[in-house]
Amino acid sequence: MPRRVPAAHGGGYPRGMAPVPEIPVLAARLAGTLDGDPPSATASVMLCLRDGDRGTEILLCRRATRAGDPWSGHVGLPGGRVELDDPGPLAAAARETLEEVGFDPRAAGTVIGMLEPLQPRAFPILIAAYVAHVTALTPLVLSDELAAAWWTPFADLEHVSAEVSEAPTRVSAWRLPHADARDVVLWGITYRLLDRLLAVVAA
Repeated sequence: MPRRVPAAHGGGYPRGMAPVPEIPVLAARLAGTLDGDPPSATASVMLCLRDGDRGTEILLCRRATRAGDPWSGHVGLPGGRVELDDPGPLAAAARETLEEVGFDPRAAGTVIGMLEPLQPRAFPILIAAYVAHVTALTPLVLSDELAAAWWTPFADLEHVSAEVSEAPTRVSAWRLPHADARDVVLWGITYRLLDRLLAVVAA
């Protein structure tokens, strides 16, 4: 069985800046999480990390505006559904990353581990979340499913309470500045996955 890692920080971050995860520390703490049978996930995502001038960076994507897409226009992570011809959720996450941003994280680096699978509150799916250390200088080639993708330092993430139009009440979120002068708010599934990643750092 895969080794289990902390599932969540429990919302205990104070309002303020996120801790910056160090990739070697993450790799050591996620060691063993890829062993054994993969989770019976119906969707999977890839948290792609790389070393940047201001510390560890994460790859974020803004989905294109599409009718019928519940995540239309949202900022999140590369990923999607596990298809019948995928060998497993890890292969699905790698395939989706290749299709959406133009590189396979297994070829451009190393998949260093897996977070605790996530069950969204509003959708009947189970999401497998993998963490990759991208070491190759890989250009981003976007599919038509995405409007934009970029690397952002964890040092820019600010923990806030935010109002989101899709949410009935204020929610915990990560906010970061963006080049077009519009703050990006990461909430919902993306917020919870980043929270789980940072819980590994804090463990």
